[in-house]
Amino acid sequence: MLKASVFKVFFISFLIYFFSWFVLYKLGVNSLPIQSEDVVPSIFTSIAIVKDGTFYLDNYYSMMVGRYPQPDDSSLTPFYLRKVGDHYLTAFPLMSSLVVVPIFALYIPFVGTLSWSDIFYLSHLSGSFVLALSSMLIYYLFSKVIKTSEKNSLILTAIYSLATINLPLISQGLWQHGTVQFFLILGIIFWLKEKYFYTFLFLSLAFLSRPTAGLVLAIFGIYLLYNKNLSWKLVKEVSFGILIPLLFFLYYNYAYYTDFSNQGYASQMSNSWLGNPPESLIGMWVSPSKGILIYSPIFIFTLVGLWQGFKKNRLVAISFWVLLLHTLVLSKWKHWYGGYGFGYRMASDIIPFFIIPIWYLIEHYYEKVKIKVFAVFTISFIIQISGLAFFDSIWHSAYDTGFRNTSWLWSIQNSEAAFNIRRLMVKARLLDKACEKCEGN
Repeated sequence: MLKASVFKVFFISFLIYFFSWFVLYKLGVNSLPIQSEDVVPSIFTSIAIVKDGTFYLDNYYSMMVGRYPQPDDSSLTPFYLRKVGDHYLTAFPLMSSLVVVPIFALYIPFVGTLSWSDIFYLSHLSGSFVLALSSMLIYYLFSKVIKTSEKNSLILTAIYSLATINLPLISQGLWQHGTVQFFLILGIIFWLKEKYFYTFLFLSLAFLSRPTAGLVLAIFGIYLLYNKNLSWKLVKEVSFGILIPLLFFLYYNYAYYTDFSNQGYASQMSNSWLGNPPESLIGMWVSPSKGILIYSPIFIFTLVGLWQGFKKNRLVAISFWVLLLHTLVLSKWKHWYGGYGFGYRMASDIIPFFIIPIWYLIEHYYEKVKIKVFAVFTISFIIQISGLAFFDSIWHSAYDTGFRNTSWLWSIQNSEAAFNIRRLMVKARLLDKACEKCEGN
């Protein structure tokens, strides 16, 4: 029964994620198959692993730059790649590409020459696969580890899967964020089982997937240090859990990138902390076109759950520190709003920690909050559907002026939601155009 129940969640989640794009794409509602160049090198790295047995992208360089050149100078190596010697590599971490190798291994043998149509399908199949795994794990966490009721476990899984930008953004391409969530949920599961080798193994793999996950790794480590009696056995478990991913990183960094400075994020670490808190911190939470609480109003209950459970439950307390420190640190990043993407992309790594306080609230106050939760869930779900239907970068092209002047993120009249409403009015012939720069959209 356990396997059937868990894998049913995986199967249904996968179908929802993939076909929510496929149907809209085929109907011409949303004609943007690749949401961002950021996902392109991860897709081709998986292809290179399966077809060529390497991380080098030399065989696919022309194909990538032919469609996605460097935006400001097509003669340069695109920002999403790194040239090391005579070879090309992804500028982003490799973990997402490795996690989805089974999908690529099943797909690629059945095609001859890969076309962009194949790339589109692989992008959505792999993104859907990672998020379906994460949805399965979030269900398993609540139903089998925390032992919440079946009804509440399904409610929480639905919130995670359908009321967050996991649906319109993270599941729609091979983003790093989905892989981070996958490893973080595994880390939480083994944390609660007090199997600390696996806890820190998966938290370290999350760190390899995206550097910001290092904050979560540090918080769990500090919490363990202050709340457990240190023993040689515990030290060994934690150390070996961290050591294995570290050795893997050192191996592929030396073998392929040759030097840490060739890693994509290395060059950004010293010159990209150009955010402007407290405005950017407040913006991450409530700006009209990127705010966490604007795009997923269901997270209002996260704040209530934190208030109710901070002193009563250790996992809620850890969630508080993760949410606080992650958004605080990312608010200093120049692209704290997530660049070209739907909603609060930079905070999407830690979506599982938004769900945990909601679990506490539902578990202890269900009768008091059930109607409100259902109503706000419905609103959040509708917002995610709008992202599936309308996110095609037109709004960004019209209003995005970059990180130096972020006043565009605070406009209600020209917010993404208001823009999409105007687009609907254009389609209904109630308006000539959605904005001055948008002919016919």
